[in-house]
Amino acid sequence: MPRPDELWLSRPPYLMIARIVDVDERRPGGGVVSYELHDEEGSVLELVRHASLDAGWWRTFQPLSPIQG
Repeated sequence: MPRPDELWLSRPPYLMIARIVDVDERRPGGGVVSYELHDEEGSVLELVRHASLDAGWWRTFQPLSPIQG
């Protein structure tokens, strides 16, 4: 489940990063998420509010894991 301030990477064919702003898990049908969508250079493309955490979300985004080292 996404959490505020986490970064999520879009799956191919696009390369965008979603910075999670807010999550409301109490909504019927699995909840909603609000996020800033950034391009690969870090520019904000769009602020998305109340996107459904449905199958489409899980197909589009994956957690961005920090690289250790």
